[in-house]
Amino acid sequence: MKRTLHASVKLGHNVVIMADVDIGEDCQIGNNVVIYPKTSLGKGVTIFDNAVLGRLPMSAGNISRQLIDKYLPLVIGDFSVIGAGTVLYTGTHIANNVLICDLSSVRETCDIEEYVVLGRGVMVQPETRIGARSRIMDMCHLPGDMVIEEDVFFSAMVGSASENSMGRAEDERNMRRGGPHVKRGAYVGVGALMLPQIVIGENAVVGAGAMVTRDVPAQTLVMGVPAKVVRLVPPRVSSWRSSNE
Repeated sequence: MKRTLHASVKLGHNVVIMADVDIGEDCQIGNNVVIYPKTSLGKGVTIFDNAVLGRLPMSAGNISRQLIDKYLPLVIGDFSVIGAGTVLYTGTHIANNVLICDLSSVRETCDIEEYVVLGRGVMVQPETRIGARSRIMDMCHLPGDMVIEEDVFFSAMVGSASENSMGRAEDERNMRRGGPHVKRGAYVGVGALMLPQIVIGENAVVGAGAMVTRDVPAQTLVMGVPAKVVRLVPPRVSSWRSSNE
């Protein structure tokens, strides 16, 4: 099995690099980092201490999501930065110039596009897509099967789920799952909660602490528990991110 390591790569102490790993030029890898097989790092990637890359998912026979025999490689794009203590699973694709802060976790088969920021302690569950330039702040929980489009902003401690059974369905393996779909330019305030399979419309705003139980129309502000429509979002708010494109 191949292991490619350019001469320009800088390694810290106690780094473990297994077979079938490709590390691009000018990468910097901190102390006590473990890199599992089928991992590819692009040019200029920085990995801070105690990170784990390319980990395989495991089951003790008590989870509803079925694991597969073979996953695609973990790919980390050019100039991305991975924080200390972060765990990235195999089968996930991370584009160029992504910042993942300390103690975050990204599970298998996720897709994180360019210039995304994941704050400290963010948890991203399997099969989640995060669109370009979106920012997910500290301690957010993103359930599996979730879609976050481009230019979305989540404040700290936003949470959600991808199914309603709370682990008590008779046949969880065959039940329908789906996290929220948050459309382009939406803004979700501190501590907001979103139920499974809802849609947050383009440029919508969810107020801090809101409990979103139904779809939110585009360019609309919702607040409260349960969240209710308050008013339309003025154009100067709803379009603030488009000026950066």
